[in-house]
Amino acid sequence: ENDSASDFYPSEEDNWIAAAEWAESLGVQVTSTSLGYFEHVKTDSPWVVDTATSWKWYDMDGKTIPISRAATLAARKGVIVVNAAGNDASRGEPNTLVAPADADSILTAGAVDADGTIAYFSSYGPTADGRTKPDVVALGVFVRSADPVSPSVYTYASGTSLSCPLVAGAAALVLKAHPDA
Repeated sequence: ENDSASDFYPSEEDNWIAAAEWAESLGVQVTSTSLGYFEHVKTDSPWVVDTATSWKWYDMDGKTIPISRAATLAARKGVIVVNAAGNDASRGEPNTLVAPADADSILTAGAVDADGTIAYFSSYGPTADGRTKPDVVALGVFVRSADPVSPSVYTYASGTSLSCPLVAGAAALVLKAHPDA
């Protein structure tokens, strides 16, 4: 997940939907997605937001945005879909979620620090239709992780992209212990 949701093109949502369909067809039981969509950039001007294709806070109802509808469908087919809430709390609207974090029946992961305090950047709900999001939170501030630039060293990073895989890992462990859940 990038720090700004404005780095994305609308076609990327279609790619996520295709990947989710493919994963479900292979029998995948848990997915972890550390991305989200809110603002899209223009294909001919990569640094200009395309307001015609971008989403608004009131679109975050789990039913409007195609990627969110696809995430709900995957969950209804038995896939545990875990998605990062987003790092857009500073937007300050009635909700600051990114799609598909607004989807019904998925686990949306927010971020906390080591003391359990909600991270200043962690996106929040409720969804436009009143559901509580994020569903769960996990460590997402100053998390020791592999360095994306130098693969032989570790670094510290922050974001709901760090909390999301922790939640997905916990979900996979619960599913292993309780396969009929």
